[in-house]
Amino acid sequence: MKSLFKEFKKTSKKDWLAKVEKDLKGKPLENLDWQLNDDFVISPFAHADDFNEKYSPLVGKRKTNSWEKGVRIKVSNHKTANQEALFLLEKGAEALCFEFKNNPLKKDLQVLLKHIELEWISTQFILPDDSWKRVLQSLVSVIKEKKQDPAKVNFSFHFNHPTNISKKDFPSLQKYSTILAQSNLIGIFGAKYNSDKKDIDSNLALILRDINQYFEQWNEKGFDLKELITQIQVSISLSDSYFLNIAKIRALKLLWKMLLKAWKQNHNTPLTISAHLTESTQTKDENFNKIKATAQSMAAVIGGVNQLYIYPSYSVKKKSENLNQQRLGLNVQHLMELESHMTKVIDPSAGSFYIENLTDEIAERAWEKFKLL
Repeated sequence: MKSLFKEFKKTSKKDWLAKVEKDLKGKPLENLDWQLNDDFVISPFAHADDFNEKYSPLVGKRKTNSWEKGVRIKVSNHKTANQEALFLLEKGAEALCFEFKNNPLKKDLQVLLKHIELEWISTQFILPDDSWKRVLQSLVSVIKEKKQDPAKVNFSFHFNHPTNISKKDFPSLQKYSTILAQSNLIGIFGAKYNSDKKDIDSNLALILRDINQYFEQWNEKGFDLKELITQIQVSISLSDSYFLNIAKIRALKLLWKMLLKAWKQNHNTPLTISAHLTESTQTKDENFNKIKATAQSMAAVIGGVNQLYIYPSYSVKKKSENLNQQRLGLNVQHLMELESHMTKVIDPSAGSFYIENLTDEIAERAWEKFKLL
């Protein structure tokens, strides 16, 4: 490989930009800049000369770039939702996200989770209100009734409105985190914040603020922060911008490391990130939505998410659930894994000067905005 690279002449950024200016025939370079918002301007030109040090891939503790292929199921009828879940699990789903209109009772969970081996998959609940203790109590009871081990169940939950778990409930949270040892019981639902690309740095700053509030309150209670850090899972939403989606996920990983360092914690502790393809990015054209979902999903995987949920292409039309459309969304993920081999390389965008520069810029801006919150 070294002999191959010798054939290419090294070009400085100055020389490169001179060639670009010549090709523009008198038009200013600034015409090519991307004005993301009033004060965030992105240059399309990034070069090795811009970096004082080499960047390492954001590998963490990952051994592959694999992710859990998830589906979201809106729960209106618990028996119907169970049938949908079983069908999609048979088609290769590895993570189920149940979105509830009302917090489920134990009898509801018995129906919803019937014949589902919870030790083999990840399960996420999106709850409408914060009576989470009752839900967890019911869930643990149902798991035991199913002769499954709660300590082997990978579970997480979020609220679909701006609510955090109260400080007075931390002892209960600590108890359940011991029972559900493989779970992430602190859910930061970043998808509830504006996912518009022009607000990408503000979105990440708000997510970081929510995480930090847990750190502060947990610390005030005198609990060991190591117990809290492993409990956190962040769900993010994706915009229509391919490169921004990749950089957003990578920037979130950098911000997580920065926050852990600030709290004098092990900054190599990985953060669990799940990505949701939101309905707000959909159009009335279902075929176009499928194409968009594919590009968004690729960006999520390249960025390095742990779980990915693709919504059906008709979601914006508020149609009733259609298992074929759910399966098509799931098949996008299988194609990325089995035919595009996107599990093979961890952090495949590492080394791209443009994406590295964009990642840094977003992370720095988000960190500055976080400090002002």
